[in-house]
Amino acid sequence: MPRTFLCKSHPDFHIPADVEVGRGFDGDAYVRRLKSCGVDAVVFFAKCHYGHAYYPTDIGTRHPGLTQDMLGAVVDGCKRHEIGAIAYYSVFLDSAAVRLHPDWRLQATSNKTDAGFDSGNFSPLCVNSPYADELLLPQCREIVTRYPVDELFFDTMTGFQPCFCPACREGFGRDIPTTDTDPVWLEYVRWYSDCFADFFDRVPREIHAVRPDVAVIFNWKWGYTQPSLPPREIDRLAADLICTGEVASAQCRYFAGIGLPFDYMTGRFASGLGDWNSNTPESLKYTAAVTVANGGGFYLIDRQLPDGSLEERAYDALRDTFTFIQQRRDVLVDSRHVPEIAVLDNFDTIMGPALEYFPSADLRVKRMAPFQGLARMFMEHAGHYTALPAERLCQCIDDYRLVIVPEQEYLDANTRRALIEFISRGGAVLYTQADNAGTIDLEMLALAGLDYHGQQSLPYSYIALDEPLLLPAHFAEVAPEDDVATLYAQRLPLNAGEGGKRFGHGYAPAGEHAASPAVTQRFVGAGSIIYVAAPLFAAYFQTNLPQLARLACDLLNRALPDPLVRVDTAAQVELVLMRQADDLLIHLVNHSGRERLSGYYYPITAYMPELRDIPLSIKLRAPGMQVRLAPEDTALVTREDAGYAHVVVPNLQFMTTLRVGGYFAAS
Repeated sequence: MPRTFLCKSHPDFHIPADVEVGRGFDGDAYVRRLKSCGVDAVVFFAKCHYGHAYYPTDIGTRHPGLTQDMLGAVVDGCKRHEIGAIAYYSVFLDSAAVRLHPDWRLQATSNKTDAGFDSGNFSPLCVNSPYADELLLPQCREIVTRYPVDELFFDTMTGFQPCFCPACREGFGRDIPTTDTDPVWLEYVRWYSDCFADFFDRVPREIHAVRPDVAVIFNWKWGYTQPSLPPREIDRLAADLICTGEVASAQCRYFAGIGLPFDYMTGRFASGLGDWNSNTPESLKYTAAVTVANGGGFYLIDRQLPDGSLEERAYDALRDTFTFIQQRRDVLVDSRHVPEIAVLDNFDTIMGPALEYFPSADLRVKRMAPFQGLARMFMEHAGHYTALPAERLCQCIDDYRLVIVPEQEYLDANTRRALIEFISRGGAVLYTQADNAGTIDLEMLALAGLDYHGQQSLPYSYIALDEPLLLPAHFAEVAPEDDVATLYAQRLPLNAGEGGKRFGHGYAPAGEHAASPAVTQRFVGAGSIIYVAAPLFAAYFQTNLPQLARLACDLLNRALPDPLVRVDTAAQVELVLMRQADDLLIHLVNHSGRERLSGYYYPITAYMPELRDIPLSIKLRAPGMQVRLAPEDTALVTREDAGYAHVVVPNLQFMTTLRVGGYFAAS
């Protein structure tokens, strides 16, 4: 049985009670057809959002119209055809359970039920109800002991909403607050958050007590929007998101930093699972390329018809996308991110160190902007990086040469100490300042050799490039010590129109140079720290200004003048460096296609241009380095100069790979 599942089929199967299900279903033929399309693991539903089981359960609610054991038929087919079998289980949506046990229902306000996310037509369950003990865990034990599944995939992780159900009232032991102005609000938030943490820790542990070999996955947990380490017994990470390379890149870069196997999942449909219109083959292949280049497996979601079949166009989409992936299998399996640049994605900044911002979606979105801006900038400008949460960064910081700290509003003492010691041992740090005067980290500024004098009153200023560059944020006012070099000065807005507050249509033009610099560098021991006095990456997320990207690239070159690989192109290309045994794999992914928005959210790529003759340079480990295209296995002409082997990549449409054999074994 293969343990590396690159191509997974995930057809949704939420079927209402008044529909006959599975009449004439042939599990063996179903699996055989999927395998012919390149699928190497099949997800099939054990329990859906309605709470219906698709096998003869003795514990849960069997679908009223079920005509046969569909889960069993699929698992048997998977074993016969030697592909993975994955059981899907809906966790916090179960309408049947709520009908039988109304007190298990999540009650988001005293008189209203709301899951905290779009729960559609389904009833949400509370984490503190008897549901886990009386249904979820017994039924999951039933599934993993009755069927030899390889993975158990848990879906529907609830959004954070205060719950007023009887179990929550009893568990909290006092009146549950309704707003963040209540004196016990933070106490409640921490208690409620701990309830979920206990659930996510307990469930895989109890399943592994029955079946140690079955992998346990919770969909859309521990991703870059909630950057923390998963419990020890979580075996794999997964996220189902929109069909776009940009989001896939940010998510996969973060998952790669955790160190667990992971999957990115997206649907065939143009605008979500309620839409039967197909997205384009270009969109699917583009998103798949980003995912597998970063070391992930790729899920393709579809929707099954009540008899268990898929539409013919679903098979076409699977075949087209998975053939693209399977052709590259040899350069995808058993590989991992090469550590070079680490990017901190910090739970305390997004959620608040006391979880005071955890329930606030607007604040979370604002605090995610720096990481998202950085992810987009690197994705578009061929920069390789790995994103890590604070705890993981502290564990492996010495594996990296450069750490980027993008506009963090909170740094815990352990992370700050790790950064300081990393610099003293010869590491480089790029630290950009958040636009929040209340969370200035004076220790980090002292490390950068800067005295903090406050925050500028105007919500914008200029960095003195050849053309002054406006950043729409408050700059920190800092005074450098003698050993600090100013890399870029700051130019204040013209002091006119109420001191720059009112000037025509908006911002005043650049005026005099400020005493406070915009960008500085200080060498500390064997290392260095570059400091930007304004939120560079959040500004890029807001504006997409190419001048900001050029500035950031210059700072990266100063902090890391000899990167492992350089790519010289004005096109939007993502660079991913992977290690497979002793070989260096260089994946290039094309982001130069035009994405159109379907409505306000769903991107569609209609055309991906082919790029040609891309110059690329690889840092020499030994003379005579051989560089070959993969999977074509053709050699590229190399020219060695100034410590690098220079090649020209002949073409790139979705994804191109270069292999340098024995690179990490070379002296």
